[in-house]
Amino acid sequence: MTAAGHSDHSSSQAGKHGPPSRRSGRRGEEAGAESGYSSEVARQVGEATVALSERLRDPGVAHSVEEIEKVMRGFSLTVEGMSGGLSGVTEWLRAAGHVGPLSGHASVMSERLSHIGKELSRLADAIEQAQQRAS
Repeated sequence: MTAAGHSDHSSSQAGKHGPPSRRSGRRGEEAGAESGYSSEVARQVGEATVALSERLRDPGVAHSVEEIEKVMRGFSLTVEGMSGGLSGVTEWLRAAGHVGPLSGHASVMSERLSHIGKELSRLADAIEQAQQRAS
């Protein structure tokens, strides 16, 4: 690890993202239609996650073991997607000149999210195996 807490291992997303390209031929309203898309999708994912967490915490809502296993797989997919996205943000920050603590912190968070996604996948596998043994 470096002083900023960033490991020397680069993610599989490294180098695949950069600041927005200026090569696009679209201008004006068409180009403006894409502005904010990423933040809007992130907001929707966040709101959906909050709604799901409230549902999962509600003791009055019945869930099957199979459904919980699928929820864990969905959580894993979501967190892995967040990790990949944050890796892209890290590369964008670096390309935009934000090298140092900001991009280092984003990189560390990407790695942590990747680890969490893998752990969620392992949990889903364990739930699936427990369900098969119980059947």
